Amino acid sequence: MSDAMIVNITLNNVQEMVIQNSKRLPVLIHFWSPVNEPSQEANTRLEKLANEMAGEFILAKVNIDQQTDIAEKFSNPSAPFYKLIKDADIVAEAGGVHTEETYRALLKEHIVDEPSEKLRKEAAQAFAAGEFDLALQHLSDAAQENPNNIKIHLDLVQLYLHTDQLQQAQELFSQLPESAQKEPHGRYIKGILYFTEQMRHAPEITAIQAALAENPKDGASLFYLSTYLIVNGQIEPAFQTLLQLFSVDRAYQEGLPQKTLLQAFDMFTASQPELVAKYRRTFQSLLN
Repeated sequence: MSDAMIVNITLNNVQEMVIQNSKRLPVLIHFWSPVNEPSQEANTRLEKLANEMAGEFILAKVNIDQQTDIAEKFSNPSAPFYKLIKDADIVAEAGGVHTEETYRALLKEHIVDEPSEKLRKEAAQAFAAGEFDLALQHLSDAAQENPNNIKIHLDLVQLYLHTDQLQQAQELFSQLPESAQKEPHGRYIKGILYFTEQMRHAPEITAIQAALAENPKDGASLFYLSTYLIVNGQIEPAFQTLLQLFSVDRAYQEGLPQKTLLQAFDMFTASQPELVAKYRRTFQSLLN
């Protein structure tokens, strides 16, 4: 139920993505270079683990050819090189490319699997198997074990959304502390709540497609198409559709295109930083 957390680190996000996030999850910084074959191989292995162990650690990639200032702050390691950060401290580091098993053992050593997290994993397995009642039971038990584990409540919001319980999802999310709503997964869920709410008013997708075939600049149809795309995980086409709407009618529904674009950018900043940066630049060019 959690998304892989893979982030390209720059001076703009290093404080939040590495230092602050290391207080809740281990952050593995991988220093690599696109012209260094071993570091590309290490990237592939680490990205596979980031997907396999989604929600358990953050993979923070530093391109040492581009981010020279960051590399200097970390003593200019030669690619490939990793540093594992936990609670803002370096707890392990080594150079060279390692086996997948070595990386996995390193991460497992520093991931604390307390009872509520074990129940979260069982809930994720039940969710993946379509056993939503069992997933809900595991998450409820996890919340009793550790009411302060915000990740449990975010999982519950996502479960409510998946089972078409939008009101329960909105109510639970609104009760979470602001810090939880603003963390990367919280911002993603906030976006899903926004777009799911918009979809409640949308016509059938076939009607939207027919309307756009007749008038490609129809504001309502472009907007509702973007909501379908976001909710169904088609991120780049959704960005393109929202930018098209902004281009043809930026004043639609009192500035809704800009508001929705910013919401979409915010929800994917952590998981799709390069894609968001690309379309933010396009958006800025349209503003000028």
